[in-house]
Formats: sequence, C-alpha cells, structure tokens
Amino acid sequence: MLGRSFAIAGGWIRPHPGVFLWSEIERSQGTYNWMWVDLNVMDWQADRLAVLATVWPFNSWDQQSCHGDDPEIQPVLWELPRRLFAPCDKAAYRDWLTALVERYDGDGVDDMPGLAYPIRHWEIANEPAMQGGHGYFFQGTSADYLELLATSASIIRTADPEALVLTGGQAGMQPEFTDFWRPVLLEAGGSFDIGNIHSIGSDASFFSAPYRAFLDSTGHADIPYWVTEALLPTMPAPGQRAPTPDQLARDTFTGFASALADGADRIFNVGPHDPTGGPGPESDAAFELLARSIGGFSSALRLSPSSTRFDLPDGTITYVLWDGSDLPADVTGEVMTTRYDGATGTADASTFRADVPTLVSVSP
Repeated sequence: MLGRSFAIAGGWIRPHPGVFLWSEIERSQGTYNWMWVDLNVMDWQADRLAVLATVWPFNSWDQQSCHGDDPEIQPVLWELPRRLFAPCDKAAYRDWLTALVERYDGDGVDDMPGLAYPIRHWEIANEPAMQGGHGYFFQGTSADYLELLATSASIIRTADPEALVLTGGQAGMQPEFTDFWRPVLLEAGGSFDIGNIHSIGSDASFFSAPYRAFLDSTGHADIPYWVTEALLPTMPAPGQRAPTPDQLARDTFTGFASALADGADRIFNVGPHDPTGGPGPESDAAFELLARSIGGFSSALRLSPSSTRFDLPDGTITYVLWDGSDLPADVTGEVMTTRYDGATGTADASTFRADVPTLVSVSP
C-alpha cells in the first residue's frame, strides 16, 4: 500500500478487513449504521487515498437462518462471523450492498455527507479458497463463490455503472488455490473487471507471470490484474542463510519491478503492515524509492529476466536493471543512475552494467 505508511502523497489503501462488513453495518436486520464507515472514509479521503473496498458478505443473523445447524468455524479474522457461507437472504444482501455502493459512489443520490470523491473499486470477499488450516475466509464450493461473485457484480454495477469489481484475492498459485479458482474463472466471464492475486512470502515477484498466464488460460486475456497482498519472502531458502536487510532491499527493487513489468497494474505492499514486522526499513526505503521513481508509469515492459523498462507520462524512460544487465543499444550518452540504496550518479550508457539493482533514467 501507498499512503500514510510511506511519505508519499496520495496512493491506495486496502483496509483489511476494513469497515465494509455486512455484519457490522446491519447488526439488526433492516437498520444500517454508517457512522464508523463514514469516519474511516473521511479519514482516508483527507489523506487523498483511493480505496479498494473489500465487501464481506456475511452476517450472523442471516447465516443462522439457513446454516444454523452447521457447526461454527474459526474465521481467520476475529471481525468475521463464525459461519461464512454465501448469503441466505439474497434480497437482504442485495438491499445492503446496494445501499453500501450508493452511499459512496458520488452520484449525488443518498451519498455520504461530505464525500470528497467516489469509491469505485469493490473486491468480493477475500481468499475464498482459504477453508481450514489456520482459519476460514469462506465456506463453500467454487460454484458457491462463482454465484456470489456474479450476484455481487450485478448488484454493484446496477448501483454504480462506473464501478469496477475485483475477484476475492487468490491466495497464491499453489495447487489447492488454482484448483478452487479454475472452475470459477472458466465460468466468470463478465462477472469481474480486475483479477486479484496474493503472495505472502511465497514468490519473489508475487506470482505475477504465472497468474497472468492463469488468467489467460481461463479466458481472461483481456482482463488486467492487481497484486493486492504482496509480501517479500524473508525466510531462507532450503540450505541457505536468511537474507540480510541489504539483500531484502535488493529483492524489493527487483521483485516489484518484475511484477509490474509482468503485467500487474497495481501492487499493494504489505511490507511494514505484516504482523511479524515485514522485511524491514531497508526494504521499505527501496520500495519508496521505486514508488517515487516509477509509480506513475504509463507502460511497462520486461526486456530480459533482469531488465525492465518503464515509460513515464513526461516522456522519461526509466530502466530497472540488475544481475549485470546493460542498457539497450539505442540508449547513448550520459545517463542518471540511482541504486536500490539511494546512491546516485552518472554513467556512460554504452559501458554501464548493473552490478546491483539500479534505476537508469533517460530524459526525453
């Protein structure tokens, strides 16, 4: 995430679990309490943060109505009810979700008083394949989630035709998660606008290339995707030592640059939000440098396994290079360089080699 956790104006926030919980807003059936939601939205908007809102479609009184005989489970997050099936009362869910989207869509109808700008991005639940182990985010089959996704997308788009719908985050590219998501994606055409992958300490570039291929193979080559939970691997590989803070800073530079060049439109850095402390201040500084330098890119391209190109709106071209990569032959003359640790300098383009992860900026 960018925003108040980093010294960068604006940015995005994905509150987790956030405040868009049916169980909290409609504790008593038919009565909505928006106070806590409004306070948070006003706070985020004061910081000029765009919001990715996670819709939590669960409510204890609703679950009791058709799943009261099912045993309670342990949710991953304590804020969630202890049964997490798709809504029983579809009309009640429709009314609540319609009211939620309408309140924050900025169309002047039933809007939150003082709304500065609309919330347009809605994520339908979170990691629905996470069912067991350390807890649950959902109870049900792929077909159950597919129906929830399609129903929710229809409700949201009816309330706000400009809204964009994200799938609930796919918790990774491990078989247990792809097995759950493949039948969803194969039948979900038209039910979402943006794909959604997570990587918590699992993959150096956050499953960016494999997830792009997964979307393509299930009929969504035209759908963009976001990495809405990205946490750099910090555990040692088998037989190796744990990465040092300096190595984590280097990995941050190369991992985020790779994921963006592989096609991720946006990446939410869990970083210091991780309960274990995250990769540390050196990694945070490298991430912030990268965000300041290429965060507003207009296009991205992977040139090789260790070189990427980012075109910026002002015409600047910024290369992120590592592992001895050099610049394309058509880049000539003196160029500005910035290492992953912030050290700056100049170099001759024809002889430059990136022995460490380095940004190279070429002015128009």
